[in-house]
Amino acid sequence: MGGRWGPGGAQCAVAVTFDHLGEAAEIQLGSAQPTGDHHSVTRELPALLTMLAAHQYSATFFVEAWNFRQYPDAVRAIAEAGHEVGWHGWLHEPWHRSSAEEIDESLRLSLDAFAELGIRPRGARPPAGLLGSHSIDLLAEHGFDYVSLAGTAFGTAVGDAAKLPLLPYPWHGVDGAYYIPGFTRLRQPPGDEPVGPGGLLDGYAAIVDDTAAAGGCTGLIFHVPWQDRPDRVAAIGTLVDRLAADDRVWLARADEIADWVRSHPADFPAAAHVDRVPAW
Repeated sequence: MGGRWGPGGAQCAVAVTFDHLGEAAEIQLGSAQPTGDHHSVTRELPALLTMLAAHQYSATFFVEAWNFRQYPDAVRAIAEAGHEVGWHGWLHEPWHRSSAEEIDESLRLSLDAFAELGIRPRGARPPAGLLGSHSIDLLAEHGFDYVSLAGTAFGTAVGDAAKLPLLPYPWHGVDGAYYIPGFTRLRQPPGDEPVGPGGLLDGYAAIVDDTAAAGGCTGLIFHVPWQDRPDRVAAIGTLVDRLAADDRVWLARADEIADWVRSHPADFPAAAHVDRVPAW
């Protein structure tokens, strides 16, 4: 499976994506209360939007929908800058540990909040990247056009009834594997200490090499609250420039990659599986 990617016929497709905003995940963990001025909103997000504009890249931000009511101006700023806004739970509830009732409530609250700002999310990245025992049919029933999950399988994810384009990402394609103690064991090979932006760029380059060799697609993930140093923000700009200059790579938004999969069914038959990978 594979075929050629994008209008230029690249070997692979890559999306640079962002997760998290505000205190949502911290509230889910019980370690914070709403403040209205979280550093990810007041400092990291503006710096990222400025950097992405300078490098002329439209990214995908998967945002917990709680932020739509707590930080509506920040969410509007993402959309108005030309970036895709996808869904990342209500308060970052890990799907693989959530009941069907909890997920239903998360989706209901989330889609109501999206609607209040006039934004319709096309992409879903279930928090923690795993579906657990839940089917992708639930996402299709709520109107999502594609799903982003942990793993390497790409193409079309198949549920009992629904078929959704699948944008995967590997755990070592998450910035925490390079920056955050406790997450460094996710690197390939696993590490014990953070390695900084240089190590991240090397690790992401290896992922792109593997993705191109497989003729596949992948997402590379950055967490907005963790871009709290200028060198980390600059590294994303370097990554975007390298990907844009790589003839093997079609650098696109996640929704653009999903549309390509959907519009080329012969290249991406409904046969891709969802990898069974460990959670964080």
